[in-house]
Amino acid sequence: MKRASATALSMLIASLVSVAPPVQAATVLAAEGTGQPRGTVQTAFSGAFCTKNACRSVDNARSPFDVALGSRHIQAAIDATPGDIILMGYSLGAASVYDRMRIWAQDPATAPEYGRVTLIVTLGNPENKFGGSDRTNDYAGLPQVQPYPHLDVSMQYDSVSDRPTRRSLISSLNTSLARHFTYFEPVDVNDPENLIFRDADGTTYMLIRADVLPLLKWLDPWVSDAQMARLDAVVRPLVEKDYDRPDYIPQGEGADWGNGTPPPTVEKLDTVGSPGAANSYADLTERADPVAGRARDVKGSREDAAVPEFADSDGDDPEAVTEIDSDGVIEGDDATGDDAGTADFNDLDDTAGATPESETEQRDTADSTVTTA
Repeated sequence: MKRASATALSMLIASLVSVAPPVQAATVLAAEGTGQPRGTVQTAFSGAFCTKNACRSVDNARSPFDVALGSRHIQAAIDATPGDIILMGYSLGAASVYDRMRIWAQDPATAPEYGRVTLIVTLGNPENKFGGSDRTNDYAGLPQVQPYPHLDVSMQYDSVSDRPTRRSLISSLNTSLARHFTYFEPVDVNDPENLIFRDADGTTYMLIRADVLPLLKWLDPWVSDAQMARLDAVVRPLVEKDYDRPDYIPQGEGADWGNGTPPPTVEKLDTVGSPGAANSYADLTERADPVAGRARDVKGSREDAAVPEFADSDGDDPEAVTEIDSDGVIEGDDATGDDAGTADFNDLDDTAGATPESETEQRDTADSTVTTA
């Protein structure tokens, strides 16, 4: 009798499990940095965002001067990708993401539905609010409120996304020796010690602390760990004097950013209620004006360099090898982890439809500059 009951219970459990709907993975659309090989961004943070999700590359410009190409590619990739999406962008790709978010705020009809974009992740972002090299440019910034969860990650002292507010000899030397590519080394985005700040617009800013100052890193082969720690303890406060940082706190346990799950501390730090109460940018316009930045194709220069003209600045990418077919299906293999199978988006101005008239008018009105790497 007991054996029969156990068998019946096992069959019941098996039947319930068999009919349970599978958890649907998101598609990660990763906008590359300047001239990066396709599939690079998806390897950031040890591939955390691609462990359970399908990852695809969004190609970008071959120069650091134009975010518009990547911005248009992002729109076309989203339009052609069914289901939930995680949008990533590194460096120039992050600037392209910001450009697209400004366009969505000014032209909500082009924005994806709330809930479909489960997370936006920008890393090494030149428009990072607290240290980006382009943060003071007139076009830079985000809408005051956003309908999509947004994580902006910077490695401490990143030469593009974590520059000092003021310049002294010591902080300038530290920046000159800093790197911009450490996101692709073994870095844990879920580390409880990572610092976070929840901004009023709904963005979560993360700062991943540097173990050693870039200014001192070159000494590593000749000094012991204890000596390096003592040197760092003396020099780091002098460098930090030139930074104006927000009130960061450790993110704590429970983060699974790769699957769009923030730690519990994010909810506690939410200073604006729930941005998710809005279903689109259109729902937000009645209570918040977009940032005073122009949503358009952004061209410009690095520092004071002359602005060259690029043959692919109109969106044509002769080197892209994959297209979106007539059914909106992205050709190419899905990739997980560090797999090289990626999809790229070619001739997107033709396949994704014409640029909205409102966007075209905005882009014809002004130019601006962008500094990315």
